[in-house]
Amino acid sequence: MDSTFNPLRLLVEFYRTNISPIDGKNCPMHPSCSEYSIQCFKKHGFFFGWMMTCDRLFRCGRDEVRLSPQILVNGESKCYDPPENNDFWWSHGQ
Repeated sequence: MDSTFNPLRLLVEFYRTNISPIDGKNCPMHPSCSEYSIQCFKKHGFFFGWMMTCDRLFRCGRDEVRLSPQILVNGESKCYDPPENNDFWWSHGQ
């Protein structure tokens, strides 16, 4: 599904390379929201990748941090929330 042009993925890449380094904020989740978004676009394409990205942004830093398992990443406790934990609805045959 990665072969089609995706302007939202380009926007996320722009954020990751140009804004995030100077933003100073650190995502409490692992993978970070931008990395999660890129993975979703690669795996599920434009529409479902966008839907999963929006869902993640709504959950980031809220109850998810309290409810999901924690892992250590570079000495920091992060909420472990990969795309695989949230695409159970997707048919495994695709």
